[in-house]
Amino acid sequence: MNYVPQAPDEMLIVGHGLAGCTLAMTCYRMGLPFKMVGSSMPGEASMASSGLIAPITGRRYVKAWRIDEFVPKALDFYSWTEDLLGGKYFFPVEIVRYLSNPEFRNAWNKRLEDPEYQAYISDKTTPQLDQRDRPYGILTGGYRLDTPEWIIAVRSFLEEKGLLTILDQLFVQKDDPKGIIIYATGAVDKAIAKRIIPNKGESLLVRMPGWSIREIIKDDVFVIPLHEDGLYWVGSYYEPWPEHPEATLEGRERLVQSLTKIYPGKFEIVRQMVGVRPTVNDRRPLIGLLPGTLSQYIFNGMGTKGTSLAPFWAEQLLLHITQGMTLPEDVHPDRYIP
Repeated sequence: MNYVPQAPDEMLIVGHGLAGCTLAMTCYRMGLPFKMVGSSMPGEASMASSGLIAPITGRRYVKAWRIDEFVPKALDFYSWTEDLLGGKYFFPVEIVRYLSNPEFRNAWNKRLEDPEYQAYISDKTTPQLDQRDRPYGILTGGYRLDTPEWIIAVRSFLEEKGLLTILDQLFVQKDDPKGIIIYATGAVDKAIAKRIIPNKGESLLVRMPGWSIREIIKDDVFVIPLHEDGLYWVGSYYEPWPEHPEATLEGRERLVQSLTKIYPGKFEIVRQMVGVRPTVNDRRPLIGLLPGTLSQYIFNGMGTKGTSLAPFWAEQLLLHITQGMTLPEDVHPDRYIP
């Protein structure tokens, strides 16, 4: 069936987390008419997110899916929003990966020789890391979004322009609206986000006054330096299909145990955070027309990689709606939603 592009009088975006805010700002940038509604709920993943874009993943150090496309788009989009919002939220980062056994070291050395990985795999060293007497490699080309602060700034910007309404409870449009509606409701909306696997992650904000390493450390957990001196984001563990969205003592203790393996000094726990991410079995987002509807769309399932995926796919979805551009089959909602 051929898709007929639509020219809506106004699009309604449901959800005001990272996905919804990215869609809204992309609409604003493209000059498309829209309104956004949102409702704050326990376990909002965006407000607990590290915002990390790690271009290389896994123990074989492979490129993340389509990362060469996603990173330039993310850099362009977040830089544009910084100019518009008048703040600094998006930062380049380097990530330390410990090469704790010969298999990891061999895999790293092979990537060093691969020209397709030159933007991400380096032979850099630092005196601070050398002193720890653990073999390591440094990933380059990564970024981190200060997600909570960025979202707060975007929401404030949209509210001032009359484009965002905060509701007491989640808005769900049961019937096809006259215009277009896009659901960016994460893991909290079971009625719309079928086949989404809620995956709870817990993290800590800690002060580590004796820690001098400014690179991100990836070990059992991530240790991510924030912009306030001595403050770090530590996380995260994952719990699919959690019983509740609240933080737990067990999660706190597991994070502390993992942190002490990296940093044996004294630290102060400032806050424990929790977020329930929308994940999908095949690790691909759900983007496109909801099956059985004429003008309802889904923008969901980005899991831990929303910072990198959202800017690219927001533009793709809006071009699909307004210009008929084809979306790839591996993100079609109908692969999971009957």
